[in-house]
Amino acid sequence: MTAALSRRSSSLAGSALVALLWASLPAAAADFQIDDVRVDLGRMTLRIPKVTVKGSNLEKDAFLALFASGNGESASARAAKLTAAEISAPELILDQDLGEQKQSTTYRDLRLTDIRDGRIAHGESAGGALTVTGAPTGPMKGTLKRTAFDGFDLKQTARVLMEKAAPGQEEPFLPLFARFEQDGYALDLGQAGTMSIGRMSGRNFAARVGPEPMLEVIERLGKASADVEKNSQTPAPADKVAKDAADEAQKRLALSALGLLDTVQYGSGEVRDIAMRIVPPPKPAAAGQPAKGQPEPPVDMTIARMAYGEDAPDKSGFAMEGLQFASGPVRGRFDLVSYSGFSFTESFKALRAVLASSNTDVDTLDFRQFIPKIGTVRLSGMAVDAPPMMPGKDPIKLSLGTFELRGGEQLNGVPTSLGLTIDRLVSPLVESEANPAVKDLIAMGITALDLSAKLDLAWDAARNELGIKPLSFGAEKLARIDANATLGNVTKDLFSSDLALAQVAALGATARTVEIKLQNFGLVEKLIENEARKSKRKVEEIRQQYAMMASMGLAAILGPSEGAKTLANAVSRFVAKPGTLTIQASAKAPTGLGLADVLTITQPAEIFDKIDLKADAQ
Repeated sequence: MTAALSRRSSSLAGSALVALLWASLPAAAADFQIDDVRVDLGRMTLRIPKVTVKGSNLEKDAFLALFASGNGESASARAAKLTAAEISAPELILDQDLGEQKQSTTYRDLRLTDIRDGRIAHGESAGGALTVTGAPTGPMKGTLKRTAFDGFDLKQTARVLMEKAAPGQEEPFLPLFARFEQDGYALDLGQAGTMSIGRMSGRNFAARVGPEPMLEVIERLGKASADVEKNSQTPAPADKVAKDAADEAQKRLALSALGLLDTVQYGSGEVRDIAMRIVPPPKPAAAGQPAKGQPEPPVDMTIARMAYGEDAPDKSGFAMEGLQFASGPVRGRFDLVSYSGFSFTESFKALRAVLASSNTDVDTLDFRQFIPKIGTVRLSGMAVDAPPMMPGKDPIKLSLGTFELRGGEQLNGVPTSLGLTIDRLVSPLVESEANPAVKDLIAMGITALDLSAKLDLAWDAARNELGIKPLSFGAEKLARIDANATLGNVTKDLFSSDLALAQVAALGATARTVEIKLQNFGLVEKLIENEARKSKRKVEEIRQQYAMMASMGLAAILGPSEGAKTLANAVSRFVAKPGTLTIQASAKAPTGLGLADVLTITQPAEIFDKIDLKADAQ
């Protein structure tokens, strides 16, 4: 798969270069034709058997002079000179040298129109084909369907691909094309599998000139990816000098990769009808021995749609819809995986600074600076079917209605508000000797858990308060607990990058109000029935015993205060007739109940001197 990834990582740059060089071919004041054009760019070679130019601003000889040896002008300068009504060619071949891999892409029936000062108003190719040799997984080949674009900026594309920014200078993002679309392509990845994509489109793709030419970075990343796969079984060098050299090379490569990510803005777009088969490589065997065991089954995957930017459901971020996969007896699906507002920008900036430093002390490094901006991450409609874990048992079926994680504004990398929703996470209970509690649950008739949870907390800077509204957790047809709380004296120091200062701030927080609600939907009855079955006693007898234990036991522990009596009576009523138990507590002190107040308590009953408590069972 590494070879396939390398090919795809360079496909955009390769396609852009094709348009650049093709549109920069010789043009003249009069229409003309040129045969056997070849442009050698070292690792890339462009070959055009025949090209026709109409309405150019250059004579044929002047056009040819742009590509003469020793011309002295950059590719971007040459691109900026080009003006023509139309440039067309029946065939264009782009040969790329990607380390040990050789890729050849052929575009057929090419046509560019309305080219003004190096900007192509419209370009189109009827189709094409590609081949890759030298990949670890064997030869690859593919077919390309119709490709078209509008508003392609040749000059900026050439600068991004082949030039680098001046030291210490950060160049602005400029658009490369207004719109791009392709009707699809299919790839045979050799031993690695197959891949095909339906229609895809994009718009407002922009880039800027980075600290290194993009083509050089892509080439190095492709070679490094191939080296990683080739050397995955090779032990790390033991020699310190060799190890330090390898670490330094990896650091430089990481900096290049981060710089590449920081030079592109993807705009908006979508890809439809993705299908792939991933064939795992055979497991390596000992030298001179045949491979053992059955090969891992291939993974078949389809994706109905992937979208980003304005085409995503939240009009930003990324979304993947209709993912389905299968591998042997395992089947699964995800209806939606998406994020919006998520960003690695600050994380990459911090990581780049650390990698560029020569004296970074890992022990004192503040890792919170690498936390990305969370935004909103959402997953819905998950279902996975797998074979039973033990012979004779039922198949494993997992499902999830919705998962959502939402982070608000961050302070020193930590979100000041956080929301978490888990809705209808269904998981079977599998009996095992290591977990005897599961055996009891199955004996109660509970063969699967249908869980839901919710957390919503937010820091109020003006009041120095942290609100938890709500925190809930429950199992369908069993029970649910909901809690709300307000914590006081939560200062900005809690988010400090100084760990000691943050710990002091956390210890200084106080609890002002707490409300807990426990709802029974059948769990208490099942627990009592299970205990009656195990002890061979009547259910009602067990229920009365538990109610008495709750009333007398709590009274003995908590003392004779009114608050203690209220709590004990509510709990005993709840056990006797399980429904809803509600407990509300508030600190008597205006500042709340702090850790220091709790540490001074020597007996449980003393807590009622510090709080006002209400409890009720219905």
